[in-house]
Amino acid sequence: MQPEFPSSPSSSSRFGKPRHAAQDFAQARLFAETTGIQHQRQAAKRVAENARDAGDCLDLLSMLGLANLPASTAVSVEGARR
Repeated sequence: MQPEFPSSPSSSSRFGKPRHAAQDFAQARLFAETTGIQHQRQAAKRVAENARDAGDCLDLLSMLGLANLPASTAVSVEGARR
């Protein structure tokens, strides 16, 4: 004899509204990407502040995978926070 599980009202309503789920997912993904860019910019700034010279800075940024970070992201991320 198997136990009976009550049907969850949220499961039926969640399948009835796929647009909201897609919008929520898109918003969460955009937020994660924006936050990731902010963290990368902050890390690059800290490396630049503590590097001995430009060559040292480039080497350290390369080790962290931040050497090819586009400069334009600094402006767009700063503008997004305001």
